[in-house]
Amino acid sequence: MAVRTTPHPAWVAELDAALKPVRQAILDTPVVVDASENRLQEGRSQNFLVAFYPIIRDFPRWLETLLERSPDDGRTFFRDNIRVERRHDAMWRAMGDGFNVPRERFQVPEPMISEVQAFHAYLTDMCRAAPFASAVAATNYAVEGAAQNISSKALRGLEKNQKIGPRGRWWLEEHAKYDDEHPLLALEIMKSCVARGDSGAATIEAAHRSLSLMQPAMVAAYAP
Repeated sequence: MAVRTTPHPAWVAELDAALKPVRQAILDTPVVVDASENRLQEGRSQNFLVAFYPIIRDFPRWLETLLERSPDDGRTFFRDNIRVERRHDAMWRAMGDGFNVPRERFQVPEPMISEVQAFHAYLTDMCRAAPFASAVAATNYAVEGAAQNISSKALRGLEKNQKIGPRGRWWLEEHAKYDDEHPLLALEIMKSCVARGDSGAATIEAAHRSLSLMQPAMVAAYAP
């Protein structure tokens, strides 16, 4: 189903211009490049999937916090998104199976590496207390938009990987298919909030800060 969009105010063009370089930096991280060329190293891939798992695991909880705070015009989006994101935890762990990650590594939390912890803390704080447009920008617009782009690029290589199989690609294929809609729906909520008084400049900064923390978290999680 096509997403119904309203005309963009000027700050939306500023938002996407500000995000363009950091979006590209995320696509240029070693884990995404290696995936796109089907040359992921198993040990590093296992560590990445475990180290980045707290972001996947807690995404539905952040959305639940946003649902509690949401204006009426956003509630349907968050309820639907929570249902989808709860499934993505299982998909991520299935990707772990594809890369032979011992299941107990997901079941028994490992200490977060500092870069992932900083990204996790930022999303937690934004969802709890930031102006609503900024919170949605940091979480749904920035992160879900990045997930779609990452998945599309990674699948260029991993769709040829017979070892990990369809379940190993499940999370990536789901995000490549649907996440182009979620950021558009999130943007409509952001635009409504800004029209009601939230700051467009602060909304841009929130999305940029989110991706600026996501990029080093991905690098560190895949580090040798």
